[in-house]
Amino acid sequence: MVTRREFVKLCLSTVIATGFSELLEDLSTISEASYREIPVLLYHRIGYTNGYLTITPEKFAADMQILTDYGYHTIPLSLFEKFLIDGNVELPERPMLITFDDGYADNYEYAFPILQKQQMTAVFYIIAGLLGQQDRVSAEHIRAMAGGGMQFGSHTMTHRALGELPESEIRDELQTSKNILENVLSSDIRTIAYPRGSYNQETLRIAKELGYVGGLTTRNGKCTRQADHFVLNRIPLFSYDQDILAVIARRGRGEPA
Repeated sequence: MVTRREFVKLCLSTVIATGFSELLEDLSTISEASYREIPVLLYHRIGYTNGYLTITPEKFAADMQILTDYGYHTIPLSLFEKFLIDGNVELPERPMLITFDDGYADNYEYAFPILQKQQMTAVFYIIAGLLGQQDRVSAEHIRAMAGGGMQFGSHTMTHRALGELPESEIRDELQTSKNILENVLSSDIRTIAYPRGSYNQETLRIAKELGYVGGLTTRNGKCTRQADHFVLNRIPLFSYDQDILAVIARRGRGEPA
């Protein structure tokens, strides 16, 4: 005959075992994406101008081929956002996001066709106040690029350092640029790249209020789901870089450029 104490112990053991089994089952269903890191590359210019921010089309094309051969897959911004928000998303092996800051016209002339040839995508962060000006992309350019699978975000109106501006000017930089780009593209602008990597707590608060879901810095490192979605790392590429895989490994660990 089972005593009252033995019966209680048996019940507790069953509950604990069942609960632990269910916990393991729940954990097993969580996507591996929750624990992955995504490198976000940062480019500025692709062309033949002088300067450390300019990479030649030949070098860019060669690097994109290396990334493809190594097994990297560029992902759309929507998938990257979903990864950040809940992590329970199916990602390709070696996912990557490619970004461009400043909206130079050479992005359309050189980078866009190279990316298309490799069946890769990128996100272009546009200074809305310079749209259509000399050496910058035009509204027609970015609409054509969007039609080719490219995506866009805000790089503010005037490229001023947001961390040094009063609240009213931060709001204007973020809101007006968002409105202009959304009108041109007829689609939502949901992320911002901070000019010069400058931001403060007011910047982050206002960005959230205006409907942005993420902000990218110029700080070295990869992106993880655990990171603050408004202070995301990137991996900058410069003209003097040689081995792109080594650069991703080094700067992806947060090491200096």
